[in-house]
Amino acid sequence: MRPGARNLPSGRCMGMTQAIPESIRQAFERTEHPFHMWEGLQSTPEALATILEPPVQAQIAAAAEALAGVDGVHLLGCGTSYFSGIAGTYAFHALTGIPGAAHNAFEFAAYPPGRLERSAVIAISHTGSTGVALDAVRLAAQRGAVTIGLTDYPDSALAGAVAFPILGGGGREKSLPKTKSYPASLLRHYLLAARVAENRGGAGGEWAHALFRAPELARTVMADSLPLVEEVVAERLPASQVFLIGNGPNVATALEGGLKLQESAQVPAHAWQLEEAMHGPWSIINPGDWVILLAMRGPGLAKAQGLAEALQHIGVNLWVITDEPDAVPGARRVTRLPAGIPELFTPLFAILPLYQFTYLTALALGKRPDCMRLADDRYLRARLALPR
Repeated sequence: MRPGARNLPSGRCMGMTQAIPESIRQAFERTEHPFHMWEGLQSTPEALATILEPPVQAQIAAAAEALAGVDGVHLLGCGTSYFSGIAGTYAFHALTGIPGAAHNAFEFAAYPPGRLERSAVIAISHTGSTGVALDAVRLAAQRGAVTIGLTDYPDSALAGAVAFPILGGGGREKSLPKTKSYPASLLRHYLLAARVAENRGGAGGEWAHALFRAPELARTVMADSLPLVEEVVAERLPASQVFLIGNGPNVATALEGGLKLQESAQVPAHAWQLEEAMHGPWSIINPGDWVILLAMRGPGLAKAQGLAEALQHIGVNLWVITDEPDAVPGARRVTRLPAGIPELFTPLFAILPLYQFTYLTALALGKRPDCMRLADDRYLRARLALPR
């Protein structure tokens, strides 16, 4: 089933009468593998490498200087960008000691937190055009916050609205579901937090040095994980539901993986925080369902192992993504990340097998992952009617 090895299902397309807006037209260009989503995922190492280039490093350094006197950092976005913010908060907590909070951009703008004059606000938007993110940034600036923007569009509204834009990431993603821009935004969070830590006399320089291996490690993870992912896709097809469970920074990984399965493959996917999964939601898991457990070395590992053992009584199919040898005995499938990556930074790499899984699942189900379900007029009309 390896992509490129043979022709793959082209996906289904109903007759369309609704005009497709120019801004999303590229997502409809392809009807068979390789879709834009696959090419975007494959270019992740190159996207990460753009973050390490001197111009972006200078932008990170300038933003880090502006964070010298802040008492808190608010990270905000929508969808994939929001999940990026969730992962980023853990880096600010651990590396800088600055309290961080992640917000959906609409919620931040509608119900803003107090005392923003001593805070920084980091808005994340791949295109830099998300309306509610722009609303949030403008409000934050009016209230005296330091504003930082992570976007891949240098001429975007977000880049112009913030005091400190941090660019990079390899440009526009043609697929509607985003892939490479998510790890590229994570790397910017991590490098920014490391620079702030270094400015405060911490060990940020050591962290930053390790992060400069990110392109190489991403390439390794994708190459090593693909054969097992192909096997999981082949085995999962009879199952109706997928559950993704993570803790700490990998709550973001579970959320992002679930979103991609929903929008790209239209798979019923549920993403839960580890502890919350055990307080009732687990009861909707059926025998034969697939549970994807993110079980990294850290405070949540023992609890993840306990959950995995308990779920075996139901008869689930368990796929574990971990950096710990023999983390969960009895798992049906195990993806092991390279050793030595701090738990803080594992979301950057743990998401890559999930992107592969999503893409190959979409192909196996005859879906067109680039355009979600918008090749169906009903869904395109609904998408265009959504308030933005």
